Amino acid sequence: MPRFSETKLETIREERKIQIMKAAIKVFAENGVKLTKISMIAKEAGISHGLVYHYFQSKEDVLYESLEWAVALGETQDFLEKLKDDNSLSPVEKIHTFTKFALTSGSNQVFRVIQHLENSKGVPSHIHELYTNVGEVYIEFFIPIFKEGQQVGEIIEGNTEELVELFLSVISGIMADDPNWWNDNIEQKVTLLSRMITLR
Repeated sequence: MPRFSETKLETIREERKIQIMKAAIKVFAENGVKLTKISMIAKEAGISHGLVYHYFQSKEDVLYESLEWAVALGETQDFLEKLKDDNSLSPVEKIHTFTKFALTSGSNQVFRVIQHLENSKGVPSHIHELYTNVGEVYIEFFIPIFKEGQQVGEIIEGNTEELVELFLSVISGIMADDPNWWNDNIEQKVTLLSRMITLR
């Protein structure tokens, strides 16, 4: 039987944990927090039920660490930073670009998990704090874009923060339902959706 170095074993353990967390995000997104069982996560990850408990103590631990890991991956964060600095796009074009990204990328699984959590009772405080902080990132990102859009006459007048929260609530609602429907004719659908906040 081959012997592995401690470094190699640590790499294998880390890869297995990531495998479980990827599966967990997918299962939580599709089934909600309450209905998700450890056995469902294990099946999605292609491992035994007991092996999940080798890495996590409970379903709550799987949820928290998986969500924290998915957020820390930075795919969405990197996208937002690039979008914010892209001076070639108008405010409405930035909103349009973000909406397409949110509805078609793997990030929508994280949005869907957060949506499930927001509609769940008795969410532990550390998990509540984690997803609340994620929500704040999007609000802080969009407020200056919406303000600029209002100043240049692209976005309807009104309380900027309320408009941002309304827009993000609609996006979250779509993700919680069935974002796959948006993949066909997404340009047209996102354009129609953006009319709720634009003057054009």
